[in-house]
Amino acid sequence: MLISLSRKFIFVANLKSASTAIESAIGGQAEVRLSATKFGKHDGLSAVSNKFAWIKRYIPYEEFFVFGVIRDPADYLLSLYNSHQKPAFDGKQHSTKGMAFDDFLGPWCERSWQAKPQHKRFEDEHGRLRISHLIDLANLADEFPGICAHLGLDGVRLDHKNESPDVLKRNDLTAAQLERVKSMYQADYDCIQNRPRIL
Repeated sequence: MLISLSRKFIFVANLKSASTAIESAIGGQAEVRLSATKFGKHDGLSAVSNKFAWIKRYIPYEEFFVFGVIRDPADYLLSLYNSHQKPAFDGKQHSTKGMAFDDFLGPWCERSWQAKPQHKRFEDEHGRLRISHLIDLANLADEFPGICAHLGLDGVRLDHKNESPDVLKRNDLTAAQLERVKSMYQADYDCIQNRPRIL
């Protein structure tokens, strides 16, 4: 999560959606930079709005350019599933090692905050901040340069960071599993289709 008072932008960091790469690329422009989940890296817009309500003393809410990245739900869940195969999660509740994907879609997703619908991360229940531009991760390479240009940032390089292991691929999912994901996360698919864009 990034807040720049000088550049008047807020980056809302979604999980498994290039947040580490974006923070690495433009984090130097932010006066507030939370890079660890335990400190609020992945706070949604409501939490950001609540924790940092003081920013209005310096910049009116409506002047902030607020952006984030949303990902196709099937790809998002696959990345979560694959990421939690890492040895660092062995023996922990969030480990998916040895877990069938159908079981992951059931109990794991039901108990994990990480599997909540993505679109909720970009809504401010306090009504203070509003998402300006929501990037579709599939279009990140095309859209991110425009974001940087809008922020007056030149020569920004976006590298790959914190990639998930390639345990299960989209082609490995059955039609029934993809349909189940669509049913569970229809609101996210709708959000991608109708995402706010100003660039």
